[in-house]
Amino acid sequence: MNNLFKRFLVAIIGIPITIVVLWYGGVVFGLAVIVVTSVALWEFYRLAESKDASANQTVGIIWSVIFQGSVVMATISKFFDGLVWFGVAILIFVSGVVLTLMAELWRGRRNALVNTGLTIAGVSYVTVCMTTLIFLREIDSPIVSSSFAEGGGALVLTLFVSVWMCDIAAYFIGVRFGKHKLFPRVSPKKSWEGAIAGGIASVIAFIAMSAWLMKSFPIEHAIAGGAIIGSLGQIGDLAESLLKRDATIKDSSRILPGHGGVLDRFDSMLFASPLLFIYLSVVRMLT
Repeated sequence: MNNLFKRFLVAIIGIPITIVVLWYGGVVFGLAVIVVTSVALWEFYRLAESKDASANQTVGIIWSVIFQGSVVMATISKFFDGLVWFGVAILIFVSGVVLTLMAELWRGRRNALVNTGLTIAGVSYVTVCMTTLIFLREIDSPIVSSSFAEGGGALVLTLFVSVWMCDIAAYFIGVRFGKHKLFPRVSPKKSWEGAIAGGIASVIAFIAMSAWLMKSFPIEHAIAGGAIIGSLGQIGDLAESLLKRDATIKDSSRILPGHGGVLDRFDSMLFASPLLFIYLSVVRMLT
């Protein structure tokens, strides 16, 4: 079974599940994000092992679950307003840093500085970035309203489709027409031709999906959203490739046949989702 066929099989199973989870939203979507984040965080911590470092996986994953769990509760129950929840989030994050340092005192491992830094970096890089998907799913704005699902269900689906189309276009155009290397030191197979095609495909996908599912979504914001995903998503992919290359690991794990690990599948989302959330938050404040 070749790699492309394995990718296809995973997509056939994974895409319908993703759509159903997005449609339900709420606790179902929140729990799905927590599970995906926990696995991706574990994979990130595995990268450190080749560098003679030992991140505190237990503390990091528990910290991550508590942080995201508080976000799910806050966004679904509407119990906390934005300012109060921001204070709670800071409290949880600072508590996690303190707990990580305290735990390192009793672990008795070498490279305490690196171990602590990697534990905190994992939560900052994987957990915080993935958490913006929860905010996007529960966003309350007229421009993202849709018959597909309440809140930002259509918006997050549009984000996913844009990332997928960017990956597909970048891969096939890169294989067929790629001649100019994009970043050979990090990812030798990626080309400028593929990257440009991926960016264009992302913009087209965002425009098409928003026109279909979010009738009130302005075209200029659809173009900007697609551009953010098409550019920052590919940078996120390169950033994870940089980490794997430094760790001398090809895939973050082998959980997903043909795709590698969860972190490999969501590396683009780690950059695209936060920037899209920030962009839409600024738009809401200015309008």
